Amino acid sequence: MSDEAYVRKFTFRPFEGTYRGRIWRIWTVAWFNMTHQWHRSRAFKILILFTIFILIIPNMFLFSGIETRLETETANEILENHLWSTARDFARFQVMITSLDETDPTFDTGFSIIMLIGVVMMGAGLISDDLKYKVSEIYDSKIDRSEYLLGKYGSLLIFGNLFYTLPCIVEWVLLIVGIGSSIDFITALPVLFGVIIFTEILTLVLSSIILVFSSLTKRRLYAGLLAFMFFLSIAIVVQSLTWQTEVFTPIIYLDFFAALSVFSFMLAGETSVMYYSSETEKIVLDLTGLAGTLVIPSLVLFIVGGLLICSFRVIWVKSRSYS
Repeated sequence: MSDEAYVRKFTFRPFEGTYRGRIWRIWTVAWFNMTHQWHRSRAFKILILFTIFILIIPNMFLFSGIETRLETETANEILENHLWSTARDFARFQVMITSLDETDPTFDTGFSIIMLIGVVMMGAGLISDDLKYKVSEIYDSKIDRSEYLLGKYGSLLIFGNLFYTLPCIVEWVLLIVGIGSSIDFITALPVLFGVIIFTEILTLVLSSIILVFSSLTKRRLYAGLLAFMFFLSIAIVVQSLTWQTEVFTPIIYLDFFAALSVFSFMLAGETSVMYYSSETEKIVLDLTGLAGTLVIPSLVLFIVGGLLICSFRVIWVKSRSYS
């Protein structure tokens, strides 16, 4: 895309005498950037369609054998297990977290990698493209830098809800309809709420980290590669540090994917989980103790840390460049 073509997308409308509030301005930036990223890449649309396809396939096989499964599980257990399994696949990256009664865990991270590529493609250029094409002054003529940053953050939050949360809601509805009248609807609602909370936290963590790398370079390709390399390397580093560790250590939560997976089990009411640093090395994490206490602080640290770095890059550094 040429500099002129990129700048041309910022069109000024005649002043109509109405001054919009801060929330409206943030929403406008978020939606504007979300739709722009959607329209600019055909590969991005193909990835979305492929993701939807591989989300639908497991449901088709589930419904074909639903009568057999009902002989060993209740309808609500099938719904809960299947919905949480889908949600956890979003964060299954390198390190494996399972329940204690799962005797044959699957170390397959292909699905989470595909989802991660989609989020990185969406967010890598949100700030880096503006730096490259020097359009920050156009934003500054209409909004302040905090609104700009929150709008960019909002773009990824909108996408995260469409990419992670909405499929879980659709799957929950499909399970309710497919399993039929044997479902206890009141009992099924908390499962849906728990999965929504999980996908929202997942989106917040990924958004904060991706925007950091987008703010560090003027090249969306470099920003995307750096973000993906960080996601991959942090998991490998933590695995190497925890290899042959026999008890819980806070180092485990330096890998936010591990922290997210543990968080999902906490939301599902589990009190203990199994952490696999490799296919043979494993640690039992007691979620009623320190392993459970540190999950939320570690996730908050990644979210707040990412926002602070972005604020430094977008607000403080930019302000210094004007002075």
